[in-house]
Amino acid sequence: MSDESDTNSTYTGASPWPLFVALGLALSEVGVVLGLRPVSVVGLLLFVGSIAGILTEAGYISRPARAAGVQGVALVGIGSALVLQNQTGTTVRGQSIAIAGVLSLLSALLWMGFIRTRTKNSTVANESTEATSD
Repeated sequence: MSDESDTNSTYTGASPWPLFVALGLALSEVGVVLGLRPVSVVGLLLFVGSIAGILTEAGYISRPARAAGVQGVALVGIGSALVLQNQTGTTVRGQSIAIAGVLSLLSALLWMGFIRTRTKNSTVANESTEATSD
């Protein structure tokens, strides 16, 4: 016999985000080792997006763009500190981290601006259609 509580429960399946976190970190390190800065930057951007997705899915945050922006600021700081050390291994890694941080921050700001514009336009459209004809 089936239990009715099983049919009413929410879906608690596996999340895809941990796979993307691991893939992002692996890509960033492979990019550093092989000297392929674009691969490293893309890996870090995948990592940042996955962390924002995990936090959103878990219900800790409601705006993933803001989380990506905060992570971008942190990456810029970490990358700048590594570049300023002026050592051979840390300079390339630091540049990749700083570039990924700047791109993450810019994309988060653009996304927040897009959302703000979209909600502003939708509220103006709703206000104009709700006018009474009395």
